[in-house]
Amino acid sequence: MEYVDPNYRDRVYLPSQDDGIDIKEYLYKYIEREFPEAEDGKNAVYSVPSKFKKCGEKQASLAEQVVFTRLRGLAEPSLLRGLSVTFFHSASYAGHSFRNQRVGKLMIREHDFVIFAKYCGKYYIALAEVKSTYDGTKTINNVDITSDAKVIKNNKRSAQHQLRDHIEVLQGVLNLNPDENIIQCYIMWPFLSALTRDPKQNVMRRWKEDSNLHVFEDNLSDQNNFSRWFCDNILSTNGICEKHFITLLNRYTILSCGVFVDEINQGMLALLTQEQLELITNDVCTRPGRGPMVVHGAAGTGKTLLVLRKLQQLYQSGQLDENNRALYICYWPGIRCEMEQKLKFLGMDRFVDTSRFYISQSGFLQRNSKKYKHIFMDESEAICLAFDATIIAKTTSTIFQRYHDGNCSMLNCRETNFTDHLFNNCESVLNCNNDKWGELWFLVDINQASLFLPKHSPQMLKTPCIVLNKVMRSTGYIFNIFKQYYSNPMPKLPESMLAGMNLSDICMGHHILGPPIFWVSPEEESDTQCTVVRVVIDLCATKGFKPNDVCIIPFLVNDKYVPESINKRIGDYFVENGYKPRGVGDVENFLSNREVNDFLIAWALRVKGLEFKVVVMVIEEDDFDAKDAEDRKKTYIMASRCTCMLILVSPKSIKDNIDLSNVMEKYPFNLHL
Repeated sequence: MEYVDPNYRDRVYLPSQDDGIDIKEYLYKYIEREFPEAEDGKNAVYSVPSKFKKCGEKQASLAEQVVFTRLRGLAEPSLLRGLSVTFFHSASYAGHSFRNQRVGKLMIREHDFVIFAKYCGKYYIALAEVKSTYDGTKTINNVDITSDAKVIKNNKRSAQHQLRDHIEVLQGVLNLNPDENIIQCYIMWPFLSALTRDPKQNVMRRWKEDSNLHVFEDNLSDQNNFSRWFCDNILSTNGICEKHFITLLNRYTILSCGVFVDEINQGMLALLTQEQLELITNDVCTRPGRGPMVVHGAAGTGKTLLVLRKLQQLYQSGQLDENNRALYICYWPGIRCEMEQKLKFLGMDRFVDTSRFYISQSGFLQRNSKKYKHIFMDESEAICLAFDATIIAKTTSTIFQRYHDGNCSMLNCRETNFTDHLFNNCESVLNCNNDKWGELWFLVDINQASLFLPKHSPQMLKTPCIVLNKVMRSTGYIFNIFKQYYSNPMPKLPESMLAGMNLSDICMGHHILGPPIFWVSPEEESDTQCTVVRVVIDLCATKGFKPNDVCIIPFLVNDKYVPESINKRIGDYFVENGYKPRGVGDVENFLSNREVNDFLIAWALRVKGLEFKVVVMVIEEDDFDAKDAEDRKKTYIMASRCTCMLILVSPKSIKDNIDLSNVMEKYPFNLHL
């Protein structure tokens, strides 16, 4: 979890649990600090998340935003003074169902709003389901009218079923008798009038037989009306005992781990080093014959981010437009998909094309005849996987040719044969008389390059113009564990390349310690898959994480970690035809669609250059050899994909080989489902 300063000036991560800390005492202290009671004459209102987040369909989000705003508005004392309120919005949870054929099975639900209130020494809890039905009694822009009485009645019935499910689970948490109605329930209709007409067209109160259940537009359209309703209804009951109040507040605080992770992820700014900043702001190819910019960097040093920022700088300075286009090239489809989404978000996608290169065919850019002012080749080291000098030469020659044609203004220019220079020094390749050349960058991941770059590779890739040695993605806890993998030079590299890499100098690019690393040991050494499934269910069912926050990366891929196998085991825990986490293996499809119940299962190289809020790294017995350089680098690539939480699932022997400083925390969550 995370503490967020009220003024958003600082962000600190709360320490994780271990066996020596009583979780109840810890949560009490956390709540006292984060949600203090109202001072005399003032109201204290807290919301989790702190700002409204749109979710679901547009009209449903609009309705929920009205309720969110009204609850936040309770902070302004009018009728009420000394009121303390904490409310949770869109908290996901799972509980066991005890109806019909579902006995003992999990079902995942999502609360619209859960409201905790303390007033005049009494405690209150209310659940609110929000419906966006609109009957058109007032003019509301962008909201569709629903006049069908049957649809309205079905929405009412649906909300009642949802509230019943919520109450069933919470009564189980508190060990309450089903007849004890100490938790209030309401259905809120921000766009629906409290008045309707009977078959004879007489105006009457809507659903007057259970009017206390419903909160209509007249009470939600105005803050004073809502505050009055809140006082007359929620605060007029007998309330709930302090013990139950604290138990459920603790539960929803833990359930909001997913919300806190969202805020951590958004608040993590990718800081650039001074060297990177100079590379972005300075012109690096302003004269002919200077040659390409070759950038070396370890995993997580921000190479792809650097390209994105450079494109943004070119766009803002007027050097990237329809007449000065750019081409971004990479090898893995996932990183291409991610880059396309970011370019679209920044509004540059219409001026930047993307393409993949291949290691088994030489027809690179065969269907693309465009000329480019700027070209950026990411993952350049992967071209050497071809082990075919002809393919390597043809691909690289095509890049030089398109770059030349996009920059040289001389008609019928017969430029030097680029292929002749590719395996030598290319300083003199671009000799055309041009005022200003665009950017030509080749980015090399030294983790991968150390394994195969010296073979069949152009000389230019071995001579970096700049070496990025500050790790930007990984935060302190992760980096401090895995930095050991750079303490010794990587094998089989020429002395000239080792000197340029400065592997022993790799360090943190910022001072953020970041999220902790948790370790969980398989309950049975022979069944790691079962533990992985339980971790995913625990994250999504009891901690409020969305499945698409999670990526599982097995050290070695086998039949146990294909989506079909994982999904079958997950299905054994849940009710049929209900919402449940679902593993997918297609990286591009996952990134493009971001279905709410999908989580990704992918091997390490497939997610190269990508990042995920939560990474579950799975290493089975005998998979990992701490003395093997390739194994060490692979574990770092896997670990450096996460931004907010890393979970290692492995036997203790592997954990001890990796965690030399003994800083990993034991996984504190409940896996007994």
